[in-house]
Amino acid sequence: MQTIEQQIADLDAALNADPADADALFRRGSLHWRLNHRAQALTDLNRAAALDPAGPAPAAVAHLNAILAFTAPDLYNP
Repeated sequence: MQTIEQQIADLDAALNADPADADALFRRGSLHWRLNHRAQALTDLNRAAALDPAGPAPAAVAHLNAILAFTAPDLYNP
């Protein structure tokens, strides 16, 4: 089984061959999110959403933006 980094490298190669592959962008963005590479993940997912508005990327972008926007002021320690 490949590591996440190896999977990203394979997707990088696929995207070099076809930069408009929305599925590869979605998968690479999802892997970057798992590695806590938030900016790279959102960049890939936003690009995938623009290329394929009917695919899974728009919902993923909305979900991840909601996660990033979440705050719980009652949990802050003054």
